[in-house]
Amino acid sequence: MQVASAGIRANSDINKYSELHFKIMNDMNIDTSEFKRTQFDNEAFLKYDIIIGMSELHKEFVKNEYNKDIHLFNELYKEQNTSINIGAPDREDFEEKMRELIQYFIDAIPEVMSNLKHIHPLGITPSMNREKEDQR
Repeated sequence: MQVASAGIRANSDINKYSELHFKIMNDMNIDTSEFKRTQFDNEAFLKYDIIIGMSELHKEFVKNEYNKDIHLFNELYKEQNTSINIGAPDREDFEEKMRELIQYFIDAIPEVMSNLKHIHPLGITPSMNREKEDQR
């Protein structure tokens, strides 16, 4: 299995999360030395079988720009169509929320990996099927 990261705003300077995010991950002995910012583009659909977004913003961006559906992380983890949200970087408790978020991902990965095995060959999860049925 290969995992990669790409952002819809990777080429911008508005990402105030990165510096603290990497500091916390390094404090937790997570190696980030190979990480590089990568802009999300159409190549992702050719390279990867499954695209996972963190928020509705990501899901909407991909739908609007590429006319493709992607999975949300929480959809694969808890079968919930909910976004990952930690709030604004200028909040007083931002560092604590970022630590909790990283731990959330660490705790979720085994279940997400297991759930990925049950995805339909076309990449449709049970909740995506429900959404399509609801739209009819």
